Amino acid sequence: MEEASKLKPIKKKGLQASPITIIAISFLLLILLGTLLLYMPFTHNEGMSISFLDALFTSTSATCVTGLVPIAEGVAATFNLAGRIILAILIQLGGLGATTIAVFIFVITSRKLSFSRLSLIKETWNLSSFNKLKLVFVKILLIAFVSELIGAVCFFLIFYFKYGYELLPSIGYATFHSISAFNNAGFDIFGTTSLINFRSDYLFIFLTSLLIIVGGLGYIVIMNVIENKFRFRKFSLHSKVVLTYTLFFIVVGTLFIFVDEIGNGTINLFDSYFMSVSTRTAGFTIYDLSKFRNVTIFVMVILMFVGASPGGTGGGVKTTTIALFFLYIKSLINNKKPHAFKRSISSSLIRRALLIILLGLTFFIIGVTLISLFEQNFNFIKDGIKYKDYVEGASSFTSIDYIFETMSAFGTTGLSTGYTPYFSIGSKIVLTILMFVGRLGPLSISTLFKVNVVETDHFPEENMPIG
Repeated sequence: MEEASKLKPIKKKGLQASPITIIAISFLLLILLGTLLLYMPFTHNEGMSISFLDALFTSTSATCVTGLVPIAEGVAATFNLAGRIILAILIQLGGLGATTIAVFIFVITSRKLSFSRLSLIKETWNLSSFNKLKLVFVKILLIAFVSELIGAVCFFLIFYFKYGYELLPSIGYATFHSISAFNNAGFDIFGTTSLINFRSDYLFIFLTSLLIIVGGLGYIVIMNVIENKFRFRKFSLHSKVVLTYTLFFIVVGTLFIFVDEIGNGTINLFDSYFMSVSTRTAGFTIYDLSKFRNVTIFVMVILMFVGASPGGTGGGVKTTTIALFFLYIKSLINNKKPHAFKRSISSSLIRRALLIILLGLTFFIIGVTLISLFEQNFNFIKDGIKYKDYVEGASSFTSIDYIFETMSAFGTTGLSTGYTPYFSIGSKIVLTILMFVGRLGPLSISTLFKVNVVETDHFPEENMPIG
């Protein structure tokens, strides 16, 4: 999606609109529609209601496949079957891309795709060319729905036979969880404790992690792996980098979390693996994060910043962006041109990767600063207790909570130390904006306000000391 800056504006009826502008507007319209539906009483359980801001926050969180919930009672207690179906649809459309679904209608009705619509698909899925675009698009849909169907069947068998749920609830839980996991959304309808109650069910947790990984890899990578019959040597450079660095961050995250928390409870290596996978973008947790050490929380913030891979269902600055940053640093140390798997990396690609990291950090820093400003004097009282001293999934709220929550929103992860429902109105608005920015990508957002100016004047150069 970050490639939007390379495309020329699309001219139509005297107006100019870049593909990323249309994508952004489509997401906004989907979010607003979801907000209205989730705000309506027919989507709530009896006796439950939510504010319009919380409906907007929840709709944004679902559409941007984040998973943060601003409602203390949780999704399960708040929304009835209609509300849960709407959430699942928002997650599905948000994971695939709202504009892609719109173009899908043109594909199945055999209507001719204009250049603008072709550009929309190309931008949404980070394709490098228009070759066989319709075929690629159909393959993408097949990968998504087949993966979710397999996941739903597996989860159904677990819920129905192992836990003894009735038939219809088993189907509902399985379908919702499969959609949420594959799209890296982090929403669950099991209560307010995410997957903590399933922590000892290794099969359930492992299947969830597999869906998260597959969804986060990106459809183009999955197609490339299948087409080359899982032979790594024949994979494209993009696929090799994505697979290598995905494995790298999973392993490194697992080891850091395990070592950090080994003396702070009963966490084992498998639990650490799941938290490493989920932290990068999914948002499910099998532990009370408020009890994690600060160093673990900081490591998780870094993992959330990295996020998933381009063209996948997750957020963050993406694995390939961080990979290019590492390769650039290595090239500076070795005084060689950046390269990977016997392929050189262009300087323009390196510059764009550095820009994405810089913009991502900028949005994050602005978000943390604003939230710290809004929260410093906000006094939420529940049962006569100031919210900072109120215990519900979190023993205390500090600056690390602000940082964690902000990065969780920007990385569209959805993990929380228990703070989300107790944020002030201003902080919830900031998080809502960050989720939107994180889903579209910081570079894509920056191109919305880009004005093309031809540079004609050049100033004389002069050196200055740095470092």
